[in-house]
Amino acid sequence: MSRAKPTNVLALVPDKAPDKSVNTPVSSMSSFSRKLAAHPDAKQASALVEQQAGLEFDQQQGAELEQAKLALTELDTRWKASSATMEELEKKKAGTKRYIKTGALHSGKEVDMVRWSDWRTKDQLLLVFTVSLLVLASFMGAGNVYTNLMSSGNPVFLDDPWLAVMLSTLLPIGSAAIKFVTNFMNYGSSRRRYAISVYVLTLIALVIWSVLFAQNFTGVSGDIDWNSLGTSNDNGSALVWAQLVVEMLAASALFLAAEDIYIRYSPDMFIENPEYIEVVKAIEAHLPAHEKLRQQRASTHGRVVELSASRHSTINRAVADYLAMRSRYTAANE
Repeated sequence: MSRAKPTNVLALVPDKAPDKSVNTPVSSMSSFSRKLAAHPDAKQASALVEQQAGLEFDQQQGAELEQAKLALTELDTRWKASSATMEELEKKKAGTKRYIKTGALHSGKEVDMVRWSDWRTKDQLLLVFTVSLLVLASFMGAGNVYTNLMSSGNPVFLDDPWLAVMLSTLLPIGSAAIKFVTNFMNYGSSRRRYAISVYVLTLIALVIWSVLFAQNFTGVSGDIDWNSLGTSNDNGSALVWAQLVVEMLAASALFLAAEDIYIRYSPDMFIENPEYIEVVKAIEAHLPAHEKLRQQRASTHGRVVELSASRHSTINRAVADYLAMRSRYTAANE
């Protein structure tokens, strides 16, 4: 008995209901897949279905996807430039003081200034006394340097004493430089800690100097040290160094003390830094465009992701439908 001839195999593969979530025409893909139902190489057939699904998707939404990608590339470039500008402005803002010191006359508050006649007598006397000691310490330091230079016997200083005088002024200049560090401090607590540090260093230097002085000068009641005769005194240079340090630090400490008394009656006034204001204005002017660019970039990036995902989803669905149809075809013809 002869075997029954199989019916039309394509009729055994029912068309699936159109998937409304896919923009690619399902009818065309179904027709294309049915034509490959009897293809001898399932892997090659699946690759053809995948390629065809991608091509049909590109026919409908490929232009939009490419336009979105190009727009995203341009937005990325603009975003990097805008971000660099914003970062530069933020760094400039962080490195600019919001408030700067100014005198009372420059701040329009002349009434806040206190005249010398209105000072307390105690503070007037203290300031005069402190300034007098400051001048004395500066002259002593300069004189000490000058004496040591001239006593060195160096012909350079002996032939030109003014050179020794100029070098001796370095000590009072150094004292003033140590004091003027406080001019760059905006907070009273910082200035106070700095002044205490100078006072402590002055005290330590004074103690070292007193020890070295006692070792070098034993006084009129001291006995003659016969064992030290003919030997050099190693503490002499240390004593000179300690004395110079004490004189320099003492002048700085007195300078700080005089400034503290003066500030009581003429405190520093602070105004908003014009440079800081300009930076803030630049940031506020740039921020709206920066935010708008970020929204456009995010929206375009989201659209690219959406279209790319839709394309891959369409291809996967088409391949899955083909494999299911091929499975039914194989089962019907076994």
